[in-house]
Amino acid sequence: MKLAIAYRSPAHADMPHVVKFSGGRSSAALTFRLAEFGQLRPERGDVVLFANTSAEHPGTYEFVRECKRRLERDHGLPFLWYEFCTVEDGSRGAYARRASYRLVLPVPDGDDPRGYRSRGEAFEEMISYQGMLPNPHTRSCTAKLKLYPAHDLLAEWFGSGDGPRHAGHHAGRSLVTPERAFERHRAYGGTQDDKDYRKRARRMTEAPAARPPQRWSDYTEAPLARPAPAAQGPADLWGPGAAEFVTLLGLRADERRRIDRVESRSILAEGAGGRACSIRTQPPGERPYFPLGDWGWGADEVAAFWDGRDFALDIPEGAGNCVFCFMKGTRDLARVAVAPDPRRVPCAPSDIAWWVRTELRYRREEPARNGNGVSRFGFFGLRGPEFAEIAAGRPERNGRYDAGDMACDCTD
Repeated sequence: MKLAIAYRSPAHADMPHVVKFSGGRSSAALTFRLAEFGQLRPERGDVVLFANTSAEHPGTYEFVRECKRRLERDHGLPFLWYEFCTVEDGSRGAYARRASYRLVLPVPDGDDPRGYRSRGEAFEEMISYQGMLPNPHTRSCTAKLKLYPAHDLLAEWFGSGDGPRHAGHHAGRSLVTPERAFERHRAYGGTQDDKDYRKRARRMTEAPAARPPQRWSDYTEAPLARPAPAAQGPADLWGPGAAEFVTLLGLRADERRRIDRVESRSILAEGAGGRACSIRTQPPGERPYFPLGDWGWGADEVAAFWDGRDFALDIPEGAGNCVFCFMKGTRDLARVAVAPDPRRVPCAPSDIAWWVRTELRYRREEPARNGNGVSRFGFFGLRGPEFAEIAAGRPERNGRYDAGDMACDCTD
C-alpha cells in the first residue's frame, strides 16, 4: 500500500503542510514516513514544528534533536523549535506583559542563550502570566504553550520577511514592575491581595522585556525554499482571506476519539473567521489530517516502524508529553514518580518535586463559599488531588482523576 495523504480536496495538496511534531514515537514515525515517500516538500512551504513546553523528559529532547538533524540533512525539511515567552508592550495607555514566542536552537540554553529551556521556565512563565494553574477543566497550558505561539509563528512563516520580527517595546529596559502590574491588576477588577499577586507575577516580570528579531536561517540547517508571499508583513490567519494550510498530526487509528475531537474542532473553526470569535485554538484556514489513522496504523505498527532503526525514543514508559502532565491520571503519575530513571533531573519537570513546588507556589487559595475553611485550586482543580499527595504515594481522593484522559490538543 502506498502510504500517501488521502486529501479530502485536490486543492489541499497545493497548500503548505505543517507537521505538528509532539516529540513522541507516533508523530516522528509519521514525519519520517511522509518524508521518505516524498509527501513533504520544502518548496511548497512545508515545515515541521516542535513546541517546547520546557517540561519534557531529557530523552525527548535528545530524540527530537536527532529527528531534526536527520529530517533537515536528508530531506531538506525546515524543522523549527519554538517556545512560549512574554514581552512588554503598550496596552491601553500603559505597559503590560503580553504573550509571544521565540525560536530556539536544539541545544540547552546553558550552552547558548538562544537554546531551549528545559527546567520548566516557559511553563512557569505561562502560569505567572495567566495567574492560575492549568487543570483538566481548563487546559490553558496546551493553548498558550503550543497552539497560540504556533499561530503567531505560522503568520510569520507564511508572510514576508526572513524571520520573526522584533516583539515588545524598544526601551532597552523593563517598564513593568510588580508594583505597576499589581496596579493594573486592581484597575481591571483583580481580587488577589498584594502579597499573593507579587508572588505569582515574579517569574513574568523578571523575564526579558523584548525578544529581538530572529532569522529562520539561524534556526534550521535546511535550505529555505518558501514560495513568495502574496503580501508584505505577516500573513493573516483570521478573518476574510485567512491563510490556508494543511496540518499533519500523529494521532493513530487506535486513538479514534482524539481524532474525532480534532475534526469537530475543525468544523467549528471553519465558521470562526471573525477576529472577535472566541474559538481560537484552530484558525479557519487550517485543514487537519491524520495519515496514521487513515493507514490503519496503531501502536503495534508504530513500534514496528522503529524496529531495526538505528535510533529511537528512549524514555521510561509514560514519561512523554510533559513528564507529569495532570491529564495522564494520578495512577500513572504515581507510578512514574517512583520508577527508576537515571536521567531524571532533580527539581526539573522530569522530577515530581518540581510539580509539587510549582503547585504550592501558584495554587489559588480563597475563603470557602460556605464560610468553612479555605478552597484551594491546584493542578487538578478545586477538589482534586495534589501533587504532594501523589509524590507521597496517596494519589487520589475520590477516583475522579485516577485514569486520566490525554487531550487531543497535546499532540499539537
